[in-house]
Amino acid sequence: MTDRGSKTEIDQTEFVNTYLAKNTPLVARDCFTRTGPLASPWDLEPLAQKFGAYHVPVFDTLFEMQRSMKFSDYVSAIAAEQTDTEPVSYIRWYARQRHFQTIRADEAFAELAESWAAPSWAPSDNYVFSPIKKNADPVRDSFPAKGFFVCAAGGRTRLRVDPWASDAVLCQVTGEKRFVIYPPSAGKFLSDGGAVVDLEEPDDERFPGWRAVQPAVHVTLSPGGCYLYPCRMVSRGCRCHVQRVNNVELRS
Repeated sequence: MTDRGSKTEIDQTEFVNTYLAKNTPLVARDCFTRTGPLASPWDLEPLAQKFGAYHVPVFDTLFEMQRSMKFSDYVSAIAAEQTDTEPVSYIRWYARQRHFQTIRADEAFAELAESWAAPSWAPSDNYVFSPIKKNADPVRDSFPAKGFFVCAAGGRTRLRVDPWASDAVLCQVTGEKRFVIYPPSAGKFLSDGGAVVDLEEPDDERFPGWRAVQPAVHVTLSPGGCYLYPCRMVSRGCRCHVQRVNNVELRS
């Protein structure tokens, strides 16, 4: 993994040739720009005031939707510390991916269009999905995986491979997120074909070799930071436990 500093240290060509093409994780600090009325940081309270009436999907520690609820109710539950039970619920509020998708974040992204900008090194040309050849803009264009991820302290996404086999850029808006990412070669030690090791409560008898493999990435992302999650990596994300923090992310 490469941990880079400011956004001026990398351009689109280097990003594509050095990281994207070589399937190399990248962490960049202070490169996600927040502007306008919801400038740094995007705390949950003003977001709840703006989008509180929207119904959002709430997931478990993977990708099974459990229920929908108003965004304001979710934020209120966090404030009242009512999300401490396991598993901590996790909002994954995506822009439209399918024609029959009823809960989507497109209107919220449109309202926030003046309040953020993509990292300068994010490619603007030659996307395959969505098929945008020139001048792509993640702020305003439709990207099927674009979404808000929101979670209370203590939440996590269990170890998995991204089901879309896609490269993703995650931008941290507020709070902190800890990533643990393993290389594809570690998969045979982390899975037995029927299940994947739980890093919180590992079954050493079922997965005897998992402790011998080292993660390619073990890093905490803070507001303004971005992370390139390359395809085929085995990843797990969780909230930091050093302090009680809430978490809001943008992914595209």
